[in-house]
Amino acid sequence: MLVTKLILIGVVFLLGFYFSIRLIRRGLSKKYEPKSPTPWNALTEGIDPTVGDEK
Repeated sequence: MLVTKLILIGVVFLLGFYFSIRLIRRGLSKKYEPKSPTPWNALTEGIDPTVGDEK
């Protein structure tokens, strides 16, 4: 019974270690890289990209 519990705890630990390594290798920081500029990124600055410069 004790051996079964130790094996189960070891498997859970190894799975957690495996998934944490996978997340690190995938590169979570890519999510926070700036996006390429498009006219629609102007919305964050309060500029409507659908309205042209009518001078």
